[in-house]
Amino acid sequence: MLGEPQPSPLTSFIDRKLPAVICLDPAGSALESFGETAQQELENEHTRERVRDYFKPCIGAHIQQNPLPHQRCYTHTQALEYTRMLLTAVLDQLRQEKLRAEAFDDRVHFAFAYPVHWRYDHGGQVFKEFTQLVRGCLGESFEQVRFVSEPDGAILSLQRGGMLGGQDAAEITLIIDIGGSTTDIIAGQVHSKSGNLEYLGRYGELFGGGLYDAELAKSIADELSIPATALIDDPSALISLRISGQRLKESLSRQLIHPNRGKHTPQRTITLVTRDGKVYRRTITLSEVRFREITRSLDEEFHRLLDKALAAIAIRREEIGQVILVGGGAQLFSIVEYLHSYFGSQKVIIADNADEIVAQGIGLEFGVSAMQAESSIIFPSGALKPEETDSGPSWALISAEDEITVLHSGVTTIGRGKGNDIKIDDLNISRFHAEFHAKDERLEVVDLGSTNGTFKNGERLTPHKSYPLVSGDEVAIGSTKFVLSWNQATKGGEDDG
Repeated sequence: MLGEPQPSPLTSFIDRKLPAVICLDPAGSALESFGETAQQELENEHTRERVRDYFKPCIGAHIQQNPLPHQRCYTHTQALEYTRMLLTAVLDQLRQEKLRAEAFDDRVHFAFAYPVHWRYDHGGQVFKEFTQLVRGCLGESFEQVRFVSEPDGAILSLQRGGMLGGQDAAEITLIIDIGGSTTDIIAGQVHSKSGNLEYLGRYGELFGGGLYDAELAKSIADELSIPATALIDDPSALISLRISGQRLKESLSRQLIHPNRGKHTPQRTITLVTRDGKVYRRTITLSEVRFREITRSLDEEFHRLLDKALAAIAIRREEIGQVILVGGGAQLFSIVEYLHSYFGSQKVIIADNADEIVAQGIGLEFGVSAMQAESSIIFPSGALKPEETDSGPSWALISAEDEITVLHSGVTTIGRGKGNDIKIDDLNISRFHAEFHAKDERLEVVDLGSTNGTFKNGERLTPHKSYPLVSGDEVAIGSTKFVLSWNQATKGGEDDG
């Protein structure tokens, strides 16, 4: 709802956070349990077969050149379907609790976070499919929906907390967002007037805290003496072991990041019943030495990732004035320790509730009015946005007034809302009206379920279906018409819309 971010209404969220575990009924059509109650189901060998855990990294894995093992747990189609089932159940519960089962109206606005690489890699194909899925769950007539990249959400929250200021204007701020399966690093300089971050570059890789949990799960399985064949026959058992590994990891990290809390070796009694009925039970301890042994290769991978990021963005370590760590990685002591040694402890800032800061930032975007939402990353004049990396010939939209808008490779959104790449103030145009998809010499247009439609050469397009375009085609949305042109873009005529 519009206004300052409030605790979400899904019955009784724990600590104002979406429960880490949500359990749907077997059909996937209704919410069955969540939070600690649902968490306990992970230890039930009968219910565990229904668990579809960690499917987000599998979205888009089919177009990755070398997907990692955790990206191959499910197919891309399965991962999207599980996302749809989950979102549908949560939205239905929100309607029940907030609007007495009535449909969402124009007082309600939704913002969805997404990994930034979904938008900029592979021509934005994954982002396109994700947005179509979300809009399908909300209904074609519902327009109050916006998509914000996870780094942008983090920056919004950091702005509100005053954490982006306080350093020399010439120094660089580095935001390291380590999630469960991906890491994104954004570099920029804090704008002296707006407090926003002037973009200098981005680097991302498939690396996250979930990989540590997976390694710990393997070690726990060895300590429990579970045969590999038993895990092959019951792959969902690894989910329970990974959850146990995650809890041990977090307990150890809390002690080492906050030494004043006292020290003890974390331990957890783990009971696992496999599908064949065998019971494995043992108390597992996790010392700092043991943790480092198990995860040494992952720590080394993060070290290499950081070096590659600075090289890719073309900045030197000495230029960096502050490093802000957000995401689940902010709770991992070995990463925090390395950043202290790499940049100096005085430069490293761990955000409060760092693992929730993206969601908080997206909520803050609607603090006053959804229509006033602006991107918190400023692209200085002459600097390329992440998707604007092409050179040479380009597709362009030519208006009736002969104004040229260049379409760079990937996805370009057009509509009345401020979240679009091309914004047009026309009440006949939907807030998120259509998308152009450009790759090499190919160009397609997709209507996003707009109220008044998108027209190609006078014919109305079927929503959510791609239509190829050729040079000379006319595309009309609302009262605005464009003619498509290939190789007409000139350096002086580019227009961001």
